[in-house]
Amino acid sequence: MRRGVLVVLLVLAACDGPKPPKTSPDVERLAKAEAAMDACKQRAGLAEVATPVGVVLDDPATRGQALTPELAGQLRLKVQCRQELDELLGARRP
Repeated sequence: MRRGVLVVLLVLAACDGPKPPKTSPDVERLAKAEAAMDACKQRAGLAEVATPVGVVLDDPATRGQALTPELAGQLRLKVQCRQELDELLGARRP
């Protein structure tokens, strides 16, 4: 009886060895989303503009401020690259 239990425990211990690391689907999704966003920024001619952190067009934090080239670029990115931005923001969510 004890030998049987010992054999089972040894088999289970051998089966639970280290497993090779797998790439997470989330990591792959994020990489694809970042590449798509970079490509869209290139197509729109806005490669130097920082990627927006949200999709709100009328941001209360910038309401009433003068429209600087940076803010105008952010607004253009939010409109022209909306699908790519949505996917990127979704991939970044935990």
